[in-house]
Amino acid sequence: MIIDFQDVTYMIPNGDIIYKNLNLKVFNNDFYGVLGKNGAGKSTLIEMIMGLRKLTQGTIKVFGEDCSSSSRQNKHKIFVATNDIQIPGSIEVSALLKFYEELYPTYDRNIEAELLKLFEIESHKKIGALSTGQKVKVMLIAGFAAKVQLYLFDEVTAVLDPKSRRNFFIFLNRFKNEHTCSVFLATNIAEDLENCMDKVIFLDDNHQVLIKDVADIDELFEDKKEAS
Repeated sequence: MIIDFQDVTYMIPNGDIIYKNLNLKVFNNDFYGVLGKNGAGKSTLIEMIMGLRKLTQGTIKVFGEDCSSSSRQNKHKIFVATNDIQIPGSIEVSALLKFYEELYPTYDRNIEAELLKLFEIESHKKIGALSTGQKVKVMLIAGFAAKVQLYLFDEVTAVLDPKSRRNFFIFLNRFKNEHTCSVFLATNIAEDLENCMDKVIFLDDNHQVLIKDVADIDELFEDKKEAS
């Protein structure tokens, strides 16, 4: 088992309950989309898995370890990519990727080279010279090259240009077939989930959590336009 939510309740400081008695088990090769309006709790769910939010009740275990533990031994099996990236602008892309290579023992430079070309990123460029979308692409390059067992993607597709967004999903589908991993992809774009996710965690306006097969995504909306 990759992730185990056990009776998880999370209440934000103003008293609103975002999650209540959430139970969910995630296994190898489970691909979950996390869908909902802005402010529904998509990023909160990712941050809970990362151990950045103190749960009101319950536990989340990731690779058998309590996500709130400071002594977790399996962090190298997890990669997190978000559109809210804070990286010193003076660092070159190549140096940042080298850092991740040293951090993750399964890092594959062949994947790195392939994705640098696919996403049209020049490795000699400084991070500060890149757009938000380009910075996200650098994180995606590092993440896929790391070949970890759990990927947490938080709103990464919204800042990609159409070509890069398409290439991301094409590569993700191929990666899914070639490597054993699990994915949480938080987005407010329903179409992102249709061709590569297995299940959808939908957060409605009343903070109710619905979990459906991706084939049933139509049941969540009158149409399949952007849920924003």
